[in-house]
Amino acid sequence: MHLFRSFAALPVALLCIVCPASAQKHDLGSSPPTAPPSKQIAAPQAAPLATPSLGTLQFSTVNLAVSAPQSLATQLQTSDDRTRAAALAAIGAPETYLDHGHAPFPHSVRLDLLALGTSNELDAILTVELDQHLVSAIFMPEDEQWHRIATVIYPTSFTNTSTTPSTFLRADRALREPQHYTAVFHSTAPGANGDFTETEVHLQILNGRPTITTGFASSERTCDPTHQHPCDITQRWLQPDGTDPEHRFLLVTATGHDKPNVAGDPIAHAETFEESRLRDFSCQPFAFSDTTLHFEPSGPPAPCVTAHDQQHEQPLH
Repeated sequence: MHLFRSFAALPVALLCIVCPASAQKHDLGSSPPTAPPSKQIAAPQAAPLATPSLGTLQFSTVNLAVSAPQSLATQLQTSDDRTRAAALAAIGAPETYLDHGHAPFPHSVRLDLLALGTSNELDAILTVELDQHLVSAIFMPEDEQWHRIATVIYPTSFTNTSTTPSTFLRADRALREPQHYTAVFHSTAPGANGDFTETEVHLQILNGRPTITTGFASSERTCDPTHQHPCDITQRWLQPDGTDPEHRFLLVTATGHDKPNVAGDPIAHAETFEESRLRDFSCQPFAFSDTTLHFEPSGPPAPCVTAHDQQHEQPLH
């Protein structure tokens, strides 16, 4: 098994170790738009609940001293069954991979070193692609010892070509403190008729603990079973409010319609959604709560208004 390394030119160290088992190329991820268009909406959509939704993701916390993530990444690819099984156990892999006497080889192993917390040290996320799961273990250095503090598990088959480590996990600048990073996880629950719901979950290390700061349905597609009417499509993203980007945020909900015979794409390109499909946009103000450590709504959703719109709404003199 060959080892490929790539380094991103970021202000923090970002290390990716990927060991593909096949020549699959199916990265469909993209960043959401950074600003809503002007107010062209008839009825704002109801926003998701403030309580973070995990979708199909499984999230657990722990405080377990382990080997360095770099060592675990190497051990996961060793030919020794016991060493490989011990490394799978150390990252919190499901028990089904440890009970058969032969620990599986991962399809890929990816290691990200980045600042998820507020310390000056880099944290780590080790993501492993297994037959029926994607597993991301979150590590934090403490007193010259690495600790696994959480694990995120996404039940998905390797044969699902729409899911890879890169569509499952990306690193974004933190909304509140852009000098740090947020781990953004995606999972998709498919339905009939091309329906799906994609959930986006943000994770940071706050007060020394792994914290889900927000989770919401980032993309949805609902179709008429008779295929006689257009499908309803929705995309959501959280972004800083231009009036006070350090303390105020907007949950943007974009809605539109799609042809019923068009195949659903759980992770479609943002430009496609914005320019050719989505027509109505609503914005709901959010603020970060130091009590719940979540992004909480501070008002109801309303039609999005840009600075250009606000200028035109002022009375003329």
